[in-house]
Amino acid sequence: MLSTTPIVNEFLDLASEDKITNLKLVKLCYIAQGLSLALLDKPLFSEVIEAWQYGPVVPSVYHEFKHFRDQPITEKSVEYINGIYSEIKLKDIELKNIVKLAWVLYKDTNAEELVDITHQPGTPWSLTYVPNKNKEIDNVLMKVYFLKYVENLKKAIA
Repeated sequence: MLSTTPIVNEFLDLASEDKITNLKLVKLCYIAQGLSLALLDKPLFSEVIEAWQYGPVVPSVYHEFKHFRDQPITEKSVEYINGIYSEIKLKDIELKNIVKLAWVLYKDTNAEELVDITHQPGTPWSLTYVPNKNKEIDNVLMKVYFLKYVENLKKAIA
């Protein structure tokens, strides 16, 4: 299973002109993970997603880019492999399509709006969040929620 590095880099490539903040990036990773669980029946990446105060967060992504604060991210994600920092690209077309779907659905949604969306009653975040604790959001919970989400999307475009 993949790390978030190629997923993050795919989002950063898609957002090249639009610029993307850390807060928006972690929400997009969450959405893409949910879409992958619902549409492909498998996680997009291996890292956990946690319920934090401002919504679902992939801790490794947040910590990698937190130095940007609320400013647009201007560098790619890298992994330390065989003594070298390397930028990893996403090669799997099926996974690229999941990332692209999440991007197309939410590219025009700002980070604050994504926080509001992920805080809605019945979302995996709302069912997991406990104040002052960063609890892991269960993949099964995400899959069930995003299966309903995908069904609603299908109805909306039918």
